[in-house]
Amino acid sequence: MPDWTGSPLHRSRFARHLCLAVDAKGYGGRDSVAQYDLQRDLPKVLKDAAAAAGLDRSQWCIQQQGDGELALLPPGQREPRVVDDFVRELHAYLALLNFERRSETRLRLRVAIHFGVAYKAQSGFAGDAVVVTARLLASAALHDALEQAPGADVAVALSDRVYTDIVFQRHTSLLPDQFSRVEVAEKEYTGPAWIRVLSHGPTAGGAARPMPIGRPTPDHRPARPASPLVQSNFYGEVRADVIGVRFGESD
Repeated sequence: MPDWTGSPLHRSRFARHLCLAVDAKGYGGRDSVAQYDLQRDLPKVLKDAAAAAGLDRSQWCIQQQGDGELALLPPGQREPRVVDDFVRELHAYLALLNFERRSETRLRLRVAIHFGVAYKAQSGFAGDAVVVTARLLASAALHDALEQAPGADVAVALSDRVYTDIVFQRHTSLLPDQFSRVEVAEKEYTGPAWIRVLSHGPTAGGAARPMPIGRPTPDHRPARPASPLVQSNFYGEVRADVIGVRFGESD
C-alpha cells in the first residue's frame, strides 16, 4: 500500500481522489467459518476485477473493514474505468464465485463511489469524500436496492458528482437511464445519489441489465397471455384459465 501521509503539515496533505467503498451483504448473519470464507474471497474478487479492468490495485490506499473496505485511488487510474469496467468485471467475477452456491453463502456486494477531498490520516482516512462515500454505502436506499433484487450480486451508488461528470457526460459505455435517482439522508449527510443494480441477465451488447429500484427481480420468462373472458350462467363474466376458471374479476 502506498504511503500518502506526506508532510506533517495538514495543509500539505490536501488532495482529491476517487473514493471507493465496498461491503458485503449479510455478513453478521453468517457463522464464523462463513465469515472467514467471506474475508478470504472478498480481496481476491476485488483484486481480480481490478486487474481485468486494467487497474493497479497495489497503488490503492486501502483501509480493510472485515466485511468490506474503503479505498482511495491514485489520480493515474481513470474514473470512467472504475465506474464502468471495474464494476462490470466485479459483477462477472462474483457470478463465477457464486455459481452453484446456496443463496445464504453467496457473496453479494454494495459499492459506493465519490470524488473529492480525501487523504490518509493517523487513524484511517480524512476528508469530505470519505464521509460522503461511507454515507452512500450505509444508506437505506442502497441496502434496499440489493435486498429487493435477490438475483443480483452487485448494487452501486454513485454520488451526484460522479454520475454527472462520468455517466451523464457520456464518458462510459453506461446509459444514464440505467441508474435510479434517490435521496440519501444518512447521519449528517443529505444529498442525491444514483443507484444501479446489476442482474445476471445480459442484454444486447453484453451490458448487465439494470434492476429497477423498489421492485423484485423480474422473471425473464415470456409473459403469459391473458386468459379469454367467457360468460358463466352462475357467476357472470369470468376469465377462463388453462386448468379452470378464476372468478370475480375481468382483468
